[in-house]
Amino acid sequence: MDNIAISNLSKDEWQKVRHKYYKSNSGMNRSTGAKILSEFDDILKDENIPYYLSCGTVLGFYRDGDFIPWDDEIDIDIMSEVMMPKFELLKEIFVKNGFIVRDTYRGKNSKMGIFKEGIKIAMASLSLENEYRIFSNQKIPCKLYENVYKFEYNKKEFNMPSPPEEYLTWYYGDWKTTVKSYDPNSYVSKKVWR
Repeated sequence: MDNIAISNLSKDEWQKVRHKYYKSNSGMNRSTGAKILSEFDDILKDENIPYYLSCGTVLGFYRDGDFIPWDDEIDIDIMSEVMMPKFELLKEIFVKNGFIVRDTYRGKNSKMGIFKEGIKIAMASLSLENEYRIFSNQKIPCKLYENVYKFEYNKKEFNMPSPPEEYLTWYYGDWKTTVKSYDPNSYVSKKVWR
């Protein structure tokens, strides 16, 4: 089955075959992750779409200089006012470039799971609500997205919320202490949840 057909499977059909394309809670191959992130970056830069690394990707890159060995996805945030007008176009472009795209449309808080070579990119649309950027059941202060922290990885620059230490403290609390878990309740700060 090709990536176009897989991208268009029903939710139930996808659940039956997902393990062939991505294994959650198993860590990712770092070199493959770097390659797929670079491809993703090229596509978004070609489309002039600014984005931020987020969550565990920021934690690993900023704290350790690489992906966290047991992290199972690459986390990306895009402001909803940027992502949503190009939502269908982005899906089309990623599919054209060989990715499997599993999109979840829910207005300004839509998301895409983008898969290639066993790597998942979790791309979230963050809406504006008072002084927060909102995605699903999480909130992050807007001020952390007002400036960009540039991080170099594999000879490319990537954007992170700024300052990264403040973002990581908001998101994880004690982000300097390593926690190996796939349960967000064991490492995500309670103030993130809304």
